[in-house]
Amino acid sequence: MKNNVLQIDNAKLEDIPRLVGFVTGWMEQQGLNRYIFAVETAVDEACTNVIKHGYLNKGGYIEISCDLHKDELVITVRDRGQKFDPSRVPAPDIDTDLEERKIGGLGIYMMRKMMDEVQYTFHAATGNTLTMSKKIL
Repeated sequence: MKNNVLQIDNAKLEDIPRLVGFVTGWMEQQGLNRYIFAVETAVDEACTNVIKHGYLNKGGYIEISCDLHKDELVITVRDRGQKFDPSRVPAPDIDTDLEERKIGGLGIYMMRKMMDEVQYTFHAATGNTLTMSKKIL
């Protein structure tokens, strides 16, 4: 296993701290502490969505990798859960009073807000790939 890749064969919700901790630990090693909160939030939301919706809380394979490309931090989350394209999810209504909003539905919104770019691909042989990038200034 590379030091910038973590694979968990049967990831469940209780593995979220391990997945997030892996990313934040890698970021600390790279001196990217000022970006940790945003990336940590996006990774938590992405992995939670994979486990809850892709694997219906039954657990499944997740691979997360961290890379630096010039002035960009790139986090890639791969899974073999149900096909799901987050770009098709409409933005939530955040102007409605809290008491009137339905619970949940902000995960993808948070990923989009915390990261500069969020891309999704699906291949029948390899599954879902979510790539999130953050500009490093």
